[in-house]
Amino acid sequence: MKKIVKNSIKIIIFITLANLPFITVTQIIGMDTFLDSFENPEYYLHLQDTNNSYGLNTNSGEHIIVQKSTHPDFNIKKSDSILYFKEDGHLNCNKVTQINNMGALKCYYIQEKNQFSNKPIYDFQVIGKVVNIADGNLWNSISLSIWETSINNLNLNALITNK
Repeated sequence: MKKIVKNSIKIIIFITLANLPFITVTQIIGMDTFLDSFENPEYYLHLQDTNNSYGLNTNSGEHIIVQKSTHPDFNIKKSDSILYFKEDGHLNCNKVTQINNMGALKCYYIQEKNQFSNKPIYDFQVIGKVVNIADGNLWNSISLSIWETSINNLNLNALITNK
């Protein structure tokens, strides 16, 4: 009887430890995004901002989770942070302060360094919107790396259509 209890405790501990990275990622990006990332891994991007190179007010090493603009449910609202190409070709990320429709063309206005930009960002410049920004600590780095690897290698479509 003691052996069964001991083995059961070992199994529970193993399952808990194996799922801790996924529990962490669920807390970082939310359950809906987490589940959607396994069904549609091509629509999510994980970046690490090592030198504050995207223009966000983040600390060095923080992780940025982006929903790509190709996602079927992609929608930008006022106050969303978007990742986009600037006119000079560099990547940048800022909050949307205003959205205008010019015929069939949408343009977004952003706030850069506490000033409103007078140059619009067009749909074709947008890579995606920021789902969340996570601290760059070791545990988050490990958890997000495991998540990124698993959505690309263990996604639901691959399991269902495995040939």
